[in-house]
Amino acid sequence: MEKRDPDPVDALFDGGTMLIKYFITIIFTVAMSAALPFAQAAEHAHDTHAAKPKHDMNKMWAEMRTRAVGMAVSMAADEKGGLWLVRMQEGHIRVSHSEDGGKHFSEGVTVNPQPEAILAENQNRPKIAVRNGVIAVTWVQALPKVFSGNIRFARSVDGGKTFSAPVTINDDHEETSHGFSTLTLDDNGHITVVWFDGRVRDAAVKSGQEYNGSTVYYAVSEDGGASFSANRKLADHACECCRISMTLGVNDTPFVFWRHIFDGGMRDFALARLDAQPRVVRASEDGWEINACPHHGGDIAADATGSIHLAWFTGNPQHPGLFYRRIDGEKMTTTPPHAFGDLDFQPGHPAVFAHDKQVFLAWREFDGNNYRMMTSVSADRGDTWSEARIVATTSGAADLPVFVTDAREPVIVWNSAQEGIRLFDAGGDL
Repeated sequence: MEKRDPDPVDALFDGGTMLIKYFITIIFTVAMSAALPFAQAAEHAHDTHAAKPKHDMNKMWAEMRTRAVGMAVSMAADEKGGLWLVRMQEGHIRVSHSEDGGKHFSEGVTVNPQPEAILAENQNRPKIAVRNGVIAVTWVQALPKVFSGNIRFARSVDGGKTFSAPVTINDDHEETSHGFSTLTLDDNGHITVVWFDGRVRDAAVKSGQEYNGSTVYYAVSEDGGASFSANRKLADHACECCRISMTLGVNDTPFVFWRHIFDGGMRDFALARLDAQPRVVRASEDGWEINACPHHGGDIAADATGSIHLAWFTGNPQHPGLFYRRIDGEKMTTTPPHAFGDLDFQPGHPAVFAHDKQVFLAWREFDGNNYRMMTSVSADRGDTWSEARIVATTSGAADLPVFVTDAREPVIVWNSAQEGIRLFDAGGDL
């Protein structure tokens, strides 16, 4: 059984309150993000502000590339309620399914016949979407050069029995950072893949110019993944190592949510609607000024009325923690941020799910010994919230809690070294 290393911040304490520890954890996380971006979060990107690490990054990267099993998994539901799980094992992406609500899963089908170095930890995880018989999967292939990778894609059109030969979505073919991919798939077979990309930064550095962060790129398929458009740039100066979140809004328009580097080094969140003329708007006003990536992305969901629901983390010392807000209508009117999570227990890595008037939040906390998965629910579209509830705990290494994509109910998947993959709903263990 894999054991999680002790929380490094614990070494600073012989006593004291968890709240003090939480603030130091923020500082520690930022420092580790600058020095150990993949040891901390297993992600392949680098921070252009960060000082050069003193340890051997090549050795660390080699360890990441040879990891046998990825803790980070994803799950999606089909129209009949079947569940589809994607994970990395021994350099292969494997997809398995369940027809009994997750009680039993099939042995699994190998997506990539030839093994690859695949990143599948924390913020950087394989993703899956299922619609009308199409099963679409994307993942990040880690290349030999430190922090470099490719965005990979494959699909099945025969119910998951076989998958197409994997293709590389990024069309620059440079050995640079392409990572943190995510995707959406709608009823008409339109697939959108979004990722962080280092090509613009690399070109700027070569010409002697300064470039903060990374670039958000995307590609679109109109034929269920048989072919993709040329890569399109969405935004400059994205935070490099925080997961990107996506959802489908009204008329199946994709919305993208990521941590961005705003003027003054503020690493708050941005939102874009990928319609005919995508426009990037600021989604949070936390004013978190840091010069390193915190490895702490947010989450997004849409409801049937067209409203968008956001959940995120900020480490601004004036008001740290987790926050939720709703965005309504074409004018994208925002509600005030709602704080959630107990600051004494290091709340982080939120996920959000919306259905009709109900909105669900899930996140992870740490009590000094165990990780615990928390939930809260709103019955009025996020205006008021229930008390937080502990749904599960684990004493070992643990993934981030994530909602099952396109599920009819708020089903959460949580993987841990001790208990393995478990499913939960708003009321408890399935």
